[in-house]
Amino acid sequence: MDRTKTILFTLTAILLFASPLQKQFNVFKPKQLNGVVEETSMPRLTFQSYAGGTFQKDCEAHLKQTFGFREPIIRLYNQCQWDLFRQSTVIGDQILMGKDLWIYEPWFVEDHYQTRYLDYYGDTASMAKRMRDDAKRVFQLQSILKPYGTYLFVGQLPGKDMVYPEHLPDNPKPELEDVPKISPRFFFEKEFERWHIDHVNFEQWFVQMKHDTDLPLFPQTGTHWTKYASLFAADSLIHYMEDLGHINMRNLNIGEPHYGKAQSPDDDLESLMNLMRPLTKEKYPYAEVTTDGDTSAVLPKLITIGDSFWWNIALQLPMNEIFTAYPYWYYFNTIYYDETHNSIGEIDLLDEMLSADFIMLSYSSALQYYLGNGFLNQAILTLCYDPDEIEAGKARAKDVIQNNAQWMDQVRNKAAETGWSINEVLNNEVNYLVDNNMEDYYPELRDSIVTKRSTRVKDYLLGDSLSNP
Repeated sequence: MDRTKTILFTLTAILLFASPLQKQFNVFKPKQLNGVVEETSMPRLTFQSYAGGTFQKDCEAHLKQTFGFREPIIRLYNQCQWDLFRQSTVIGDQILMGKDLWIYEPWFVEDHYQTRYLDYYGDTASMAKRMRDDAKRVFQLQSILKPYGTYLFVGQLPGKDMVYPEHLPDNPKPELEDVPKISPRFFFEKEFERWHIDHVNFEQWFVQMKHDTDLPLFPQTGTHWTKYASLFAADSLIHYMEDLGHINMRNLNIGEPHYGKAQSPDDDLESLMNLMRPLTKEKYPYAEVTTDGDTSAVLPKLITIGDSFWWNIALQLPMNEIFTAYPYWYYFNTIYYDETHNSIGEIDLLDEMLSADFIMLSYSSALQYYLGNGFLNQAILTLCYDPDEIEAGKARAKDVIQNNAQWMDQVRNKAAETGWSINEVLNNEVNYLVDNNMEDYYPELRDSIVTKRSTRVKDYLLGDSLSNP
């Protein structure tokens, strides 16, 4: 009896002290949880924070995030929730569970049911105007850049919902079934054809290819095209640039596929569930990729502006064997694969554009609602107008707002609600007004072929680069 009590006491003591000991000494190295976590620090104890209750609240939040063995305990809890109730804390917010354990991101499901535009504009007319404007800007930029040796084109990437709609969940927002419908997957293709815009439609190609191959083009529990399928997209992309630029590039040698369990990011949606064991045992093809090593080939500079689908290509290809430079302007915000610049605010946009051989707008179907994430308008203003002319156009827009008493009341109310200064809110309103009505403030842009140029373009051509001394 005494031995039993000793064993029970010892086990109880271990359970009581295991978590704080692990937290203090980090003896074991558990697998980290996936997803974004907002870190909280241990709050400072003061009389005011204790009396007001903020210390207790902040302390609890910190301990919840840092207790020992947190990762395996959360995974065990998540696994029990899934096994017993088919529930997960990320379902509905970050993922949607379709038929046959297929997982989709909510915005791709919304795009399939053509209601995603409501996140951008409140009606289809405004959304259609935006996409028409974007198509026109692409055409104008192509026309401006091509004589300087820079080819701008659009890569229309497929969404999982387009290629595998049979596994989609029912419309998660049935109350929106009767609202007017619009989606860039149909709208842009017509606009690009109308304007004769250079573009690669991987959307249609992947839908067709689905019926010609047994290879998975999208993973069951991931959101991007499979790593293997993206290699063939990359191969086609290189051939497209060769034809577009009339050059010879190094081509890809894609090895024979070998099958294995899902590698990141082929299971990126499932990983958000933080389970102890995988949902499925499906195996996926993976292959080694090299170049043909053609020493006579041109190694162009490629700028890619787009969403996360490009990662599957950029992380697999020997990019430095194919391109002299290949900066990735992620959502026209953060910059990757650039030793000098980390964000768009650090670059000379005109210099970068004119030094590139190719600029690709690379967006999947559900993320084309704001094509370029502001690049198109900023690029055309930079190429066509001097800085003082750009500011003059914004000043005219500012006058429009300031001369409208009702509009200024809204500006003041928004400043009071947000805590921003009136000038900050006003500048945001100016940028929005100009962004959606470019021709009103820069009338030369009304012409399809824009002949006006910034004097900085001539400076660049005379000096090869604005960054040269």
